[in-house]
Amino acid sequence: MDFFEHQHVARRKTGRLVVLMALAVFCIAALIYGLVVVCAVWIAGQRAPTPGPYGLYSPSVPDVRYLELLGYTLAGVGAVVVGGSLYKIRQLAAGGRAVAESLGGRPVAPDTTDPDERRLLNVVEEMAIASGSPVPPVYLLDDEGGINAFAAGWSIEDAVIGVTRGGVRQLSRDELQGVIAHEFSHILYGDMRINLRLTGLIYGIMVIAVVGSAVMRSVMHSGHAGRRSGGKKDARAVIAIFLFGAALMAIGYLGVFFGRLIQAAVSRQREFLADASAVQFTRNPDGIAGALRRIGGWSDGSRLGTAHATEHAHMFFGSVAAGLLSRALATHPPLPQRITRIDPGWEGKYLGPRRTSRSQDPRVAGFAGGADVPAPQAEWGDDPEAVARTAFEQIGRPTPAHLQHAHGLIASIPAVLHTAAHTTTGAQAVVLALLLDRKSVAVRQVQLEQLTAEKIGPVGELTHRLADDAAGLDAGLRLPLVELSLPALARLNPQELDGWQVHVDQMIAADDRLDLFEWALRQMVWRHLRPPAEADTPGRRSGRLKLLRCRDEVTLLLSALSQVGARRAAAAGRAFAAAAERVALPKLEMLPGERLSIGRLTDAVDRLAELDSGGKRQLIAACAAAVQADGETTPREMELFRAVADTLGVPVPPVLRGQALI
Repeated sequence: MDFFEHQHVARRKTGRLVVLMALAVFCIAALIYGLVVVCAVWIAGQRAPTPGPYGLYSPSVPDVRYLELLGYTLAGVGAVVVGGSLYKIRQLAAGGRAVAESLGGRPVAPDTTDPDERRLLNVVEEMAIASGSPVPPVYLLDDEGGINAFAAGWSIEDAVIGVTRGGVRQLSRDELQGVIAHEFSHILYGDMRINLRLTGLIYGIMVIAVVGSAVMRSVMHSGHAGRRSGGKKDARAVIAIFLFGAALMAIGYLGVFFGRLIQAAVSRQREFLADASAVQFTRNPDGIAGALRRIGGWSDGSRLGTAHATEHAHMFFGSVAAGLLSRALATHPPLPQRITRIDPGWEGKYLGPRRTSRSQDPRVAGFAGGADVPAPQAEWGDDPEAVARTAFEQIGRPTPAHLQHAHGLIASIPAVLHTAAHTTTGAQAVVLALLLDRKSVAVRQVQLEQLTAEKIGPVGELTHRLADDAAGLDAGLRLPLVELSLPALARLNPQELDGWQVHVDQMIAADDRLDLFEWALRQMVWRHLRPPAEADTPGRRSGRLKLLRCRDEVTLLLSALSQVGARRAAAAGRAFAAAAERVALPKLEMLPGERLSIGRLTDAVDRLAELDSGGKRQLIAACAAAVQADGETTPREMELFRAVADTLGVPVPPVLRGQALI
């Protein structure tokens, strides 16, 4: 199953989840309707008996409008559940950040010098670059001694990784790498969106229990006054309302119980798939299996103490609670079962606590084996099996060769740029320095004059100092460097981000021409830094638009890609024709250069980001065909393809040496 199929399956599972939860809500509504009918019949039956034949009295027949009650009950239950779910989902609009903060997580500073934290960030950075996804912010749950981790967010753009303090201290580098690879599989395959929606739906059902509890408290608060002033009839009414509230609370918690069962059923199978993906990603079963064995032998296991742990239990690497009821509603398969699937020869022995040393250099801590001097970049990614597949085939399916390649890329970045990328001021300067024109001295001078200390402060000064290092940077290192800068840029407040974005746009517009790589870089940065308030941006709504409705946007994007690397019109025409064959849109015609602009291209890509998985598959294949049409793909063209794919929400791993795009 490839990336696009995984995305399709994830959305289909989301639909099934909604159906299951709708059935649960219907059953709850039926129970509440029965409760309402009983109360209505009881109240109506309290009327005085009416005289019958021969002077005999008979009880009055309750006058209950059953259909009307059914309508009111369904409307009321639906309003409570939907309203509660929307309220919770609105709370989670900020994506993974909201989840991490609710769990007591603390963002790890990108420039941290703590050895444990630095090692964690280095592992996450390598995983992100190897998979072609943005480097996510990392949160540390300082107060949690259990070994656990989670990934949360609505999409790749707002995903975060969270790890407990017990996890970073007790796991070896290989074990930590296995856990992080497991969490990245959840990020890549769309599991996070299901998790957040599941949290919202269960919360909506729980609101019914909260309403019942509120009814009981209000009756208890006002019951004493009612008994003194109203006599037996009022006392009976108070008792009836109290019992109604108690029954409502019981029904609500019964609904939550079945919601938890659905939560567990959805989560367990995905944990097996994520374990398998982690093994394929790292080709090191001992890593993730070792982490699971470490959990089994650790006194705190994978348990969490925070009050919100159960609410988000299905997002974690391991079970967050213990006990009989927790095992019945377990969101994760038993540890022995998970370990045996990874290591069939496991003998049932767990690992004891790990002795840790905190004296290791923080930058070296992230490198495999702790090597002081990384191997030359030419040695990374020499895996014939990985190169045999095209870059398109490996979207969402990175290999150990990509992980090694990412390791080598990071190690090859000059230290001054690598260090700067991990601070907020330095990350801004790094991106601006990468946008300095390499061909025209005049344009470069105009750009540097726009970055004076008076206009942009310390960022401008640092950009001037980094300019020469950025100019000499290999083309294949530019995109990884930008990806490393994203967590630091994400720490900017909205005002700082807006001000910096103005300077980015001025740098791009300085030469009065469409440089597609500059535009793609700008789009990639903005896509991952958009404010949480923009919850309805195209990236959040992606997955429903059909390719047939985007003919103009497809034509615009493929025209730009076909012309950017072509020296002659005939070559551009051949590139466009090769791309057009990949999409199910008849009679596409390439647009002339004068009809291409940054504004139109930006609008087109924003709309194309809403495509369903099938449409994105065709479009990314077409983009690869356009770039590769001349039979010669330069490193800059490869990075351009990856940057454009990123703006469409498709994570493309680094293109290995000797590997074709499609």
